[in-house]
Amino acid sequence: MKQTRKASLFERIDLGIRRGVATALAEHKKAGRSIAISKNGKIVEVPARNIRVPKV
Repeated sequence: MKQTRKASLFERIDLGIRRGVATALAEHKKAGRSIAISKNGKIVEVPARNIRVPKV
């Protein structure tokens, strides 16, 4: 019989956050809206064409 390991609460929360971020990035890219990120301690605007959507 194959045993399945139940994901910990932390793993489920982490996956949910990653999915939410990926969804938000995909929606911004599709709508042509830029995003703001922090890079080297400064706020930088990323145009929609440069947004990379992670695979979750």
